[in-house]
Amino acid sequence: MVSSIKKLFINQVQSSMKNYILPVFIAMFIFTGCGPSEQERAQQQQREQQMQMQLIESSPEFNEQMAKVLERYFDLKDALVASDAEQAAAYAETFRNEVAGTEPIGLNEETTAIWVSFSEVMVNSSEELISLEDVDDQRYHFEYISEAMIEMVDLFRPVGYEIYHQSCPMVRGGSADWLSREEQIANPYHGDRMMRCGEVIRRL
Repeated sequence: MVSSIKKLFINQVQSSMKNYILPVFIAMFIFTGCGPSEQERAQQQQREQQMQMQLIESSPEFNEQMAKVLERYFDLKDALVASDAEQAAAYAETFRNEVAGTEPIGLNEETTAIWVSFSEVMVNSSEELISLEDVDDQRYHFEYISEAMIEMVDLFRPVGYEIYHQSCPMVRGGSADWLSREEQIANPYHGDRMMRCGEVIRRL
């Protein structure tokens, strides 16, 4: 699945650094059209990451709130691993409330705009999940929640412990990712059907 979350991030970057970003994206388009090498693609990705980090300004107060959001996310993920739709809906509600109550304390204007975009996706997807009784339908919305959480953790690194970015290649004809505190795969998109299907992509 093409990440809608990354598109939101790019829109925020373009609006806040328009004069700087536009030439870079034009250059990226030219390189893409000419068929960049693996090395050029790696360099391009590194430049994009550097541009992202130039915008990010976190704070201990914000990271403390994000750590609580992350805990509620793990609760939701574990309920989906257990294929417990009722519990998943309950945890999605506490997750939504935690996200909605998170204040961008100590963030600059650009970072606040990025947080607002991510939080809207997480709140809206959680509300969709809460209203559903079928666990596979809930898992669909968990994909979008996970995309946003992966981006947020990658940008802010709000906790001092290791988090595993994991992925399953067999979700609705494509792949889907999630975060876990445990290295061993426990698949929230399949549960007992394919509990160990997936791999660790990164350690955050």
